[in-house]
Amino acid sequence: MGAASGKLDAVVFIVGLLLGVLVFAEIYPAIYGFAWSGGLGVQTLPGLLGLPSSIIAIVAIGMALGLFWLAGIAERKFRGSQN
Repeated sequence: MGAASGKLDAVVFIVGLLLGVLVFAEIYPAIYGFAWSGGLGVQTLPGLLGLPSSIIAIVAIGMALGLFWLAGIAERKFRGSQN
C-alpha cells in the first residue's frame, strides 16, 4: 500500500527486496553445496576468526558507536527535508 501511494521508503524497500531476491537467485548455484552441507556444530565468531571474545566485543561496540555517530550526522543533514 505504501509503494502504491508513492511513499519513498516503501519503494526503496520493495526495490531492495527484489534486488536481494535476484542476487540470491544468481549466487545460489555457487553456494548450493554449502547451503545443504548439514550441521556444522557450534560455531562462534571467536572460534571462526581465531580471536579472543573480548576483541570481538570491543569491535562490535566500536561498530555500534560508529553507526550511532553516522546516524547522528545523517539526522542533522536530512532534518529539514521531511516537510
